[in-house]
Amino acid sequence: MTTTDDPKAHPVADAAGRTLIAAESTGLESGALGPWGVFAQGLAAAAPSVALAVVPFSLFVAAGKGAAWAAVIGLSIVVLVAITISFQAKRTVSSGSLGTYTGNGLGPGFAFAAGFSLLFGYIGFATTGTLGGVLYLDAFLESIGLGSQAVWFRLLLVIVVVGVAVYLPYRGVSLAAKYELAFELLAIASILVIIVASYIGYGFRIDWEQWNPQHLGSSATFIAAVTAVGSYAGFESVASLGAEAKDAHRNIARSLLRVVLLIGALYIFATYPQILHFGEIDGDKAVLPQLASSVGVEWVNQIVSGAVAIAFIVFVTAVTTAASRSLFTFAHEGALPKVFTKVHPSYKTPWAGVVFVGILALAFSITATFSSAGRLVFDVYGGYVANWGFLVSYLLVVIATPIWLRKIGALTPARLAVAVAATIGLGYVIVSNFYPVPEFPFNILPFVFGVILLAGLAWYWYLKRTNPEVANRIGSIQTLSEDEQQRLAAEGIGEVLQQSQAALIDEDRK
Repeated sequence: MTTTDDPKAHPVADAAGRTLIAAESTGLESGALGPWGVFAQGLAAAAPSVALAVVPFSLFVAAGKGAAWAAVIGLSIVVLVAITISFQAKRTVSSGSLGTYTGNGLGPGFAFAAGFSLLFGYIGFATTGTLGGVLYLDAFLESIGLGSQAVWFRLLLVIVVVGVAVYLPYRGVSLAAKYELAFELLAIASILVIIVASYIGYGFRIDWEQWNPQHLGSSATFIAAVTAVGSYAGFESVASLGAEAKDAHRNIARSLLRVVLLIGALYIFATYPQILHFGEIDGDKAVLPQLASSVGVEWVNQIVSGAVAIAFIVFVTAVTTAASRSLFTFAHEGALPKVFTKVHPSYKTPWAGVVFVGILALAFSITATFSSAGRLVFDVYGGYVANWGFLVSYLLVVIATPIWLRKIGALTPARLAVAVAATIGLGYVIVSNFYPVPEFPFNILPFVFGVILLAGLAWYWYLKRTNPEVANRIGSIQTLSEDEQQRLAAEGIGEVLQQSQAALIDEDRK
């Protein structure tokens, strides 16, 4: 195994007063993913097949016939967030994802806060996703007569899910992306059988009540939109591939919006017909099997159960990929132990981070398996807390982006308007998690995340006090596009790609 902390390997650029270290110089496999690979990472991390199984009914419970409008509102907010992030992705890329982008506008302290929040979200999703994979895999095996309630069998399922989810990103980001795309599309296709049957069963007419504009005047519709926004979490993981994607600036910026638009179209397409049949659904049982029975396609239930179980595994694979890049970037910048900079000599993957996330997922899942509270409770509560990591990082990056664009002379009224609208939309989502006050334990879970975030910030404050040079380096690993380098040079905003061996060595010594 190797590390990639040699200062000679870090090309430097100065932009808007920041010394930047090229993302592709850190030892990860450059050019490993084309546009489809980048797209696959975002699609698998957002896990639309998993969301299609639960989100429409959740929206219906909160907003009734206004659920379709809630899906549209959620899509609108996330599109604004994706566009805002793409303003930076077109110009600079990194393995540090939203933490790096936040630091561009708000400085290293906020870069750490956003990066830490996102890292927690990824690790949280990896662990709760493992539980989801075990639950669905268990249900699928029971449906074909291979299930067991024995503890050893459940532990075996945990090991299988974690083992596959760790092996793929350990083996290579391009290999993981191929499986992620194939199995996610398989799961979506099997679910669409039920959705299309729902349309056919209702007949070729429109339920105008669902699209009544009066639903937009109901607070319930906007409260349901909170769930809709959360269902996209993970789409931004494409921004962690800045060191490994071909034509990274173009492919990452495009994939951000393409993933969101595809998922949004799926959610709206799936929500509308499901609402038509939700009057017959028992909320205490899995929704899709009941819906399949009501529209006469029970034969697809086993296929859906197996496909969703596999989709959970590729979901864990995708968020493990993103989490390991966050750990890798923080470690390269000096904020985390050096062990996380280790790159596999053959596969060019940050194997130490991948294994670390796998160990956490394994420990969490084993604990949940033996807990009297049940695996589903751990999955739901853990996932809710993890969602806060994404919300905080999204909010920080949409605030930071227009500030950075102004620093580099690229802010326009249209870009400012998009960023402000994204900030307002996310602000509403966050406030709605506090008021009206939700029931226990959801009323305290945001504060659980707050305590975790404060613990992370305490580490940053310690770094800033004891090693300010390292603290100030957070968010510095990124690569400006050639067009942006030329524009900055032409406008005299920053010296771009001025190679200086002395500066490289001095920076690394700090």
